Parts: sequence; structure tokens; C-alpha cells
Amino acid sequence: RESKRVLNLLDKSGIDICTEEVLLNTLLEVCMHIGENSRLRDLLHQQERSSAKPSLHLYGALIKANNCLRRINKCWSLWHEMVEERHLEPNEVVLGCMLDALVCNKELDDALALFRTWRDRVGANSVMYSTLIKGFSAASRTDEAMEMWQDIKDAGIPMNAVVYNALIDAQARSGNTEKIAQLRRAMQRDGVEPDAITYSTMVKSHCVKGDMSRALETLKEMQDMGLVRDCVVFNTVLDWCTKHNRMDIADGVLEDFERLNIQPSNFTVGILVKMYGRRRQLERAFQVAQQLPAKWGFKPNAQVCTCLMSACFLNNSPGKAIEVFNDLLKVGGADSKSLGVALNGLIRTGRVREAAALVEDALGLSTGSRRSSFTYETLPTECLEPLFTSLAQRGLAEEVAMPLISKLRKAGISINSRLLSSALDPSKNNGPRSQQGNRASFLSQ
Repeated sequence: RESKRVLNLLDKSGIDICTEEVLLNTLLEVCMHIGENSRLRDLLHQQERSSAKPSLHLYGALIKANNCLRRINKCWSLWHEMVEERHLEPNEVVLGCMLDALVCNKELDDALALFRTWRDRVGANSVMYSTLIKGFSAASRTDEAMEMWQDIKDAGIPMNAVVYNALIDAQARSGNTEKIAQLRRAMQRDGVEPDAITYSTMVKSHCVKGDMSRALETLKEMQDMGLVRDCVVFNTVLDWCTKHNRMDIADGVLEDFERLNIQPSNFTVGILVKMYGRRRQLERAFQVAQQLPAKWGFKPNAQVCTCLMSACFLNNSPGKAIEVFNDLLKVGGADSKSLGVALNGLIRTGRVREAAALVEDALGLSTGSRRSSFTYETLPTECLEPLFTSLAQRGLAEEVAMPLISKLRKAGISINSRLLSSALDPSKNNGPRSQQGNRASFLSQ
């Protein structure tokens, strides 16, 4: 709040921020830290129009800021301007910022090529290697992550917990506990103490492998060492207990969670709702969704409500699911995920007319007032295709599907060929030939 107040005062000051590089750099960092993306865009736009030439340090900040907005092309533009037009040689910080931008935007091969081009001239450090290892981890390229470890050793760069944690995470994603054991032995040889992240990642590796008993042992070890400070590791174990149907372990973990008075997150609540839904304890799922957020002072988000809707459909309570969705609509919290769950649930229970009405209401096709937080452009096609297909299969193309498509078009919503095909393709329903002829006419409109 104080940061925003200071930013508002600066807006009124009339200071040309672009001529004060230290101030500009500070403002960029503040905006990124507090998530002021709109103001961040304005600052970058001002800088682009300014005649002032950035220093090497500011180039790093500008690349980092554009990465925050996922503007990778602008990151490349700044890099080429710095290196090719102004002939400035990047330092470790600027190179690290560019590597991070490329990895965050899933351009891992470009990041690796850039790193290999500049590392001998600029110098490599553990931060750069950690960035690349995290990229390999996210891309499930675990062997290449381990190759980075060999590069680090060959370069004589001291290992630390951050690098080891990145390496362990890469192996944890595939449940490779043998490689993790190898890394733990190397940590010990290098005198690097494992931290909470190390143990949490090890817990995840056991979960991925399906060894929930070993995951529980590691969690208990963390508790004994006083390394459990938040809900993250508990979320991991509870989530995988639900996936592996190990409710016996989940109950014990939940008891420890409550005994230690760990503050839950919306993710925690969503996991518990899913768990109780699968255990056919729908009333308990509703209690968790209401009581935990109230106790800890936060509001359940759209993801929690979506989990609750799924639990309702799973327990043959479609009416309750739609009540939850309508509550989301009232507060403008419905998103494409929640709409998709609602539609699929109604379709599976044969309520296709109700599903069509739901789309109309959520998108405000009759009232002109959209009651959801998404735009049609962000609504995946797969949300609507099953609806139109089901309508066609039930012979409701003329009566329901076509009018709905007309309303979507009148609202300025583009209907792609796949949606039209799912609603109007005669092969997808058993309607009369007269209806099929009308559909052909409709397609030509």
C-alpha cells in the first residue's frame, strides 16, 4: 500500500523519470515486486520514447521488466541494441537476466546457445547454471540438467543449496530417487547443508514415484528438524495421497497439519475438497471450503469453487454444483475452467438445455452484461465443442444450438469452423433431413 502511495506521488511530481536512471531502475523493481504491470508498461513505454541511452545496468533491468510482461521479442531487441548497435559487453547480471527471460519464455535452446557464446567472456556463475537447470527441469530434460552439474564441476564453480535444489527438483519431477540419492551424497561431500526446499523436493520425488510411505517418513524427518514452516510440503503430500487413493496416510498428515497450526492456502483447500469429494463426503467438502478460509481470513478463489463443483458432480449433486457456479458468477469470479467443469458436468448428466442456458447467462448474450471474468478470446474452444456436439446428437441443433450460435455472433463473438462443425455436422446427430438442410443454409450465412 505504501509503495503504491509513493508511486502516485511520483505521478504528480512531474519528474522526468527517464533522465533519472537510478530512480527509473528503482521504480521498475518496485512495480515488478508488487505486480503493478499496468504501471510497468507505462514506464517501459516512457523509456522507449526517451532519447536517453540506457547504461549497462539499466539494460539488465529493462530486460527483466519486459520478461515480467512476457515480451520476449522486446528482450531480444534490447539485447541486440546493447551488443550489436552500442557494442556494450554484458556483465554477469545482464547475461543472467537475459537467460532467465529466455527460460521463462520456454526458449531453452536459445538460452543454452547464448550462455555458451558468452560464458567464457563474461564468466559463468551458479545463478546462471541454476536458471538453465530449472529450465531443463520444467522441460523434463533431466539428463541435460545433470550435464549442467558436470559443467559446474569442470568450471570449478562452488556448489550451493540453490543449485543442488534445482538439480534435485529436475529428478523429482520424474520420481528418480536413485539420482536424488546420488545428489544428496554429493551435497554431503561438498559440505552443502540441505534446507527445507531440499527436503520438500525429496518428498515430491517419493510422491511422484508413488512411494507415499517414504514420502511420509521424509515429511516426519522435516518436522523433527523444524523445517516445516508453511503448507507447501503438506499440500504436496495431501495432493498425491488423493491421487494415489492413500486416504489412510492423508488423514494422519491432516492431523499433523492441524496440530502444528499451519496456515492453509487456497491450494490446500482445493486439495481437501477434492479428497473429500472422492471419499463421497460432500458435506465435509463444503465445510472445508467454508470454514478454513473463514478461520484464516482469506476468500476461497475460483479454483477452490471449481474443485467444489467437480466434487458435487462426482457425488451426483449437479444442482449444488450449479449453485456454486452461480455464486461465482455473482462476484465475477467465474473463469474458463469453472465454466468448462459446469458444462461438462451438465452434459454428462444429460442436462444439455441447462448447459446452453448457462453459456448464454455467463456471457451475457441476452442481457449484454457478462457475468464472468474471462473474455471469449480466453475461452478454450473445447469448453463449447462438447455442448454443441451433445445438442446435435440429441436433435436439438435447430431448437437450441443454432439460436445460441446466432446470439454469439450478434455479440461479436467469432465462431470458428470446429464449433460450427460440432453443432451442425449431420454426421454427429440423427436429426431429420429437413433439419440437415436448414443447417446447410445456416452454414452459408
